[in-house]
Amino acid sequence: MRKSPQSTVKLQVAVLGPLGTYTHEAAFAKFGTQADYNEQQTIAGVFHALSETIPLGVVPQENSIFGNVIETYDALQHAGFVRGEITLKVQHCLLVRKGVKMDDIQKIMSHEQALGQCQDFIADKFPAALTEKMPSTASAARALLENPPNCAAICSKICAHIFEGLEVLREGIQKEALNFTRFYIITRSQNTPTPPLLLMTCSRTALLRLTAPLHSARHGTLLSHLNSLQLNVIRIDRRPLANSISFHDMYYVEIRGNSDGNEDSWVLVVNTALQRVRSSGGEVDLAGIW
Repeated sequence: MRKSPQSTVKLQVAVLGPLGTYTHEAAFAKFGTQADYNEQQTIAGVFHALSETIPLGVVPQENSIFGNVIETYDALQHAGFVRGEITLKVQHCLLVRKGVKMDDIQKIMSHEQALGQCQDFIADKFPAALTEKMPSTASAARALLENPPNCAAICSKICAHIFEGLEVLREGIQKEALNFTRFYIITRSQNTPTPPLLLMTCSRTALLRLTAPLHSARHGTLLSHLNSLQLNVIRIDRRPLANSISFHDMYYVEIRGNSDGNEDSWVLVVNTALQRVRSSGGEVDLAGIW
C-alpha cells in the first residue's frame, strides 16, 4: 500500500495585522509561501504571540518619513530578541473590485495616513470623490467586498492576492517616492532556534540596550561607553527606562561589524565588546544579533 506523502509543516510567523498590512507584505517578501502568517492586533501582541509553535514575529521599527516606531522599542525592554531585518519600499496602490474603471470611482477608503500621503493623486484624479477613514489599509481593502462597486481602497499590493475579487488599478500613488519602512524580525529569546532562511542573510549587526549609571563620577559617560565598544555604531535611539527615576534613559545602540567570518565569530566579537563596556561602568545587554 502506497503511503501518502507527509505534509510540510510551515514556519509560523506573527505579524501586525490584519493580513494585508505592510508588515504582512514585508514578512511575505522575506518568507513567502514557506510560512503561515498569524495576525496580531498590536505590536505588543506580536511579542506576546512568540512561542515554541510561533518562533518568529515581524514588527515595524522605523519609517523613513515618520521616524521610529516607539511601541517596538518599548516592547523590546521586556521581551523579544531581534534576529534580522527587512526593508520594504512602501508603495500605496489603488485597488478596486475586478472590472471597476477609474471613471466609476466615487469613494476612496483607507487609513488616515495613507489618504494623506496620496492626497495629491486623489485631488488630481478624483476631485469629486468622497474619502472615508478606515482602521487600516487592509480593512479598507476588505471593505471593498462589502461596498458598492464604485468604491476604491488605497492599500498594499498584497491585498489583491489576499482578497479574491480585487485588482490593482494604479501603483505607487503616494506623494513621497522615497518611502521605506524597516522591520525587525524577532524571536522569543536569543536561544530560539533560528530558521535557515535567516541564517542565509546574516549582516553582522547587533542591537544593544545601554544605560549609564546616574550621578556617579566613578562611572564613564555615555560617550565613553560607546567608545569602549570599539565597533562601528550605526544608530542610537533613546527611550525612557521603564520603572526607573525620571529622565533615566535607555539607549538602543546598533553596531555593525565586518561581514567576514561565521556567526559564532561575530557573537564572540559582540560579547567581548559588551565586556569592555561593563568594565567601563556601563550597564549593557544584548537585544539582538543578526
